[in-house]
Amino acid sequence: MLGTWRAGTRRVHRADQSGRPVRAVKSVAVALAAVALAAGAVLAPGGPAARAASAYTPAITVADGNSVIAVQTSRNGLRFYWNEHGTSTWHGEQVAADGTTFSSPSIAQVGNSVVIAVQGPGNSLDFYWQPNGGSGWTPETVAGPLTTYDAPSVTPDGNAAIIAAEGPGNSLDFYWAASVSSAWHQETVAGPGTTFSSPSQTMNGNSVNIAAEGPRNSLDFYWAANGTSTWTPEVVAGPGTTVSPPAITANDGSVNVVAHMGIWQGMEFYWAVNGTTTWHAERLPGTSEGTPAITTDAGGVNVVASTLFGGLGVAATSNGTGTWQWAQVAPNSAALLNPAVTMNDGIENVAAFDAGGNLDFYWDDGGYYVPEVVDTSANL
Repeated sequence: MLGTWRAGTRRVHRADQSGRPVRAVKSVAVALAAVALAAGAVLAPGGPAARAASAYTPAITVADGNSVIAVQTSRNGLRFYWNEHGTSTWHGEQVAADGTTFSSPSIAQVGNSVVIAVQGPGNSLDFYWQPNGGSGWTPETVAGPLTTYDAPSVTPDGNAAIIAAEGPGNSLDFYWAASVSSAWHQETVAGPGTTFSSPSQTMNGNSVNIAAEGPRNSLDFYWAANGTSTWTPEVVAGPGTTVSPPAITANDGSVNVVAHMGIWQGMEFYWAVNGTTTWHAERLPGTSEGTPAITTDAGGVNVVASTLFGGLGVAATSNGTGTWQWAQVAPNSAALLNPAVTMNDGIENVAAFDAGGNLDFYWDDGGYYVPEVVDTSANL
């Protein structure tokens, strides 16, 4: 059920500007994190100290019809989990050994493969792939030491794989490969002093869209058309608006971006119609912290984020309304931070670490979110 990250097409750039940016929030040190850290300091029986929930963000997507999750482990290894859709039985695999993985992972299905990108040893950029239904992971080095300084973002572009990553001197780099066996190509999206978070990227028609935190806590956006290496920058929101990595998605002829504005200030959602440079801002309901996640469903957008007191909530809207509804995914006692979200067969799937260092999974059963434990801190 796994998939190699087989990238078949060449790197894509966003040809016409997408409309609404999707918010992605960067983790912030807050009182909630202190709760998670305190719980995470307890030793798990027979295992390493439980992770601090605030330090790790899982990655989730759908591959071969099943939900799949990648995580950085407490000893800097890389693990992969999958379940058969409709069941609660999770299967785990070690992708890379301890001491290989130094950021949260990014995961995608590219062609008929699952691919994972991470920051590797010495600030390298590493890539792993496995064909759907296969066993064993093939490692590749996309870029060598001193090239990558935060969690990368991997996305399919047809049968190709594309990666965005923060580069040396707070620059923004882009990599693409036409296939698993092809060479990787590098482009500079923005030079030194421009990028201060891990980027988030999405395909939007025949272009690539990237969002990242810019200088002085601004929110920046870049796009380039497929087949070109010309990147066009835009400022979505000015200084003092963004304190987390943003999240981005393409949605119904627009691009959507979401980002966290600071302690007690919550999240702001931005959108722009493809082909325009006018960004519209909407304040999301509820109080939130940490790094948010975004996904689209049939006719709308869902943003998942930790609440100020350790719960997990989702803000949802129908396209064209501007009206947001908030629902609770997990209670405050769960102390979850930095979730990941995807849609599988019309069902919202959420993954997050809890304060005890366990990897938890929630799925939406008609407005009630059903919890499952994917794996415990003793194994992570």
